[in-house]
Amino acid sequence: MLWREGPPGYPGFLQDGNTVRTLTSFRWRLVVAISAATLLTLGAAFAAIAIAVGHSQLKQLDDALRAEAREEAAEASQLGGDRLAIDPGPGPLANDIGPLTKYGAIYAPSGEPRSATPTFGGHIPALANLPLEHNQAFDLSLGAEHLRGVIVEIPGHRGHVLLLAAPRKDVDRDGAFLGRVMVIVFGLAVGWSAFIAMWVARAFTRDHQAITSVVRRVAAGDLSARVANPLGDLPMARLAADVNEMVAHLGAVVETEQRFVAQAAHELRSPLTTLYGELSFALRRARNAEAYRDAIREALDSTRRLKLLTEDLLALARGASEAATSTETAVSPILHAAAKAVRAESTQRGVSITVTGDEASIAGSSMDVERLLRNLLENAVRHSPEGGCVELACEASVAHVEISVSDEGSGVAEAERGRIFEPFYRAQRDRLAGGGGAGLGLAIVRGIAQAHGGDVRVEESVRRGARFVVRLPRAGAAEWVAPSHRRPRAARTMDPLGPPFASRGA
Repeated sequence: MLWREGPPGYPGFLQDGNTVRTLTSFRWRLVVAISAATLLTLGAAFAAIAIAVGHSQLKQLDDALRAEAREEAAEASQLGGDRLAIDPGPGPLANDIGPLTKYGAIYAPSGEPRSATPTFGGHIPALANLPLEHNQAFDLSLGAEHLRGVIVEIPGHRGHVLLLAAPRKDVDRDGAFLGRVMVIVFGLAVGWSAFIAMWVARAFTRDHQAITSVVRRVAAGDLSARVANPLGDLPMARLAADVNEMVAHLGAVVETEQRFVAQAAHELRSPLTTLYGELSFALRRARNAEAYRDAIREALDSTRRLKLLTEDLLALARGASEAATSTETAVSPILHAAAKAVRAESTQRGVSITVTGDEASIAGSSMDVERLLRNLLENAVRHSPEGGCVELACEASVAHVEISVSDEGSGVAEAERGRIFEPFYRAQRDRLAGGGGAGLGLAIVRGIAQAHGGDVRVEESVRRGARFVVRLPRAGAAEWVAPSHRRPRAARTMDPLGPPFASRGA
């Protein structure tokens, strides 16, 4: 496999040489396997046919020889037992080709030939070299001629025997012809089966090749590649759908990651620019102590914004604190601690915070849950009118604890409720007014809630404004899942296809 440089943003990818070779190897293995199976099957079948046909022809010749030999022996017996009555005409009908030439000889009890047909040409085989078993057909050679013979006793003449033979060239010729035909048929059958096997292999691997091509394009950085549908096979169609879904998910993750990096850089640039400008301006000319203090305060304010933004980015990337455990934690102290943490901002804006609700406990990190509620309260205070009231309430059931934060602001538009928990998303009203934060607060809220096995949603407040509801498993409930058994944070925080929760510009 070769290494090839990838497009910008991708360090490189592995060429698909091994994949192509694997598909080709699979095809050839399939072709060889089918061809070998065909070869063995046809070879065994043709061998059985050849043996059966050869045996049938020999049996036909042997039966004809035995019948003719008995007839000739009876005639020789009438002539004294030592003379042949074989005429020079055609011999027995051994097969469909026609009659065969006769080879005959009479032997005395001593084994001496007494009479023989001219077809032997004076080369009469010795009786001692012939099988002793009578009426049993056997093969013998006469020079270049291959014969099939049989020995029978001559009736009434004890010890005298008759040898009757006939050429088996017609049987051999038929066998050779059948063999040639079978070889031709065998070759054609194996070739045809190899062709069919190749066609079947290509048909079977066509979908694999299409999926492989898409995977190669994705590896090269083309996240728009998709497997064409429909594919012929239902399991392959499902695999293609899974690959398409995976590529779409990967594309969304990459897009989200790129957007996250771009927006994080944008958010960091603003306080950095301010900080740089203040420090540069302070050094441009000499100032008195008060002017320097003002410049330092401006720089400190920008530094504080950078610190908070960095903490938010880290919290969003982690999804939840590393210290999150399944420790039982009372909710009421967390509610009051969160309300106290935002009291300075609420007082400055003239917004009151009320805390009500049931006594309950949850399993998780009190610091994380307090951060979650602090973000919600800051968001509610920021969007409430002067003199308004933010209500922080807790309701407990057998399995869950629901903590709600309600404000008296303008609420969240229905069209934006599906996005306000996305990182860096800010409501249109906040964007037009130039207010709000970096759009990370509610994304962090969702991450912490999901890290604790819960969830968060937004709905209209009974009074007016928005009502955010955090649903967490109650301590000891069966629904609670320890953080170590939850899915990885990276998959949770960067999953653009996850639950459609979203932000309002915390």
